[in-house]
Amino acid sequence: MLDKGFSQTEVDACWADLLVLLQATEDTGLAYAMTEGADRALHELVSDTAGLLRVSAAILGAGRVLAHDPRAYGTPEFDATWENTRAAFAKHGVDLPADYRSDRGSFRSAANCLVMPSVVAELQAA
Repeated sequence: MLDKGFSQTEVDACWADLLVLLQATEDTGLAYAMTEGADRALHELVSDTAGLLRVSAAILGAGRVLAHDPRAYGTPEFDATWENTRAAFAKHGVDLPADYRSDRGSFRSAANCLVMPSVVAELQAA
């Protein structure tokens, strides 16, 4: 991300936000809507397939992977997962807005994406 013009502070913040959601996924197995910062870090992770598989196995167990849906914004699934995201960030003292559409353009605004646990075979069949 540094080579794409992000400062070290921005990179650290993006990965910290993604870590909040990865830890929540590990604890609950639920899907989570992404913040802009977490989504930037996730895009770096999903571009490294081997890295994504290693991280997914460590968080979710063998045969499962973190699936990324870049078209989820505004769907009922995204609405439901935003509540999961708010709860995950609240555990870290961060209050995200109840209406994710009310806050656009900031680091912790809702991104277009959501991340969810999936079985590798489901992704291969899609």
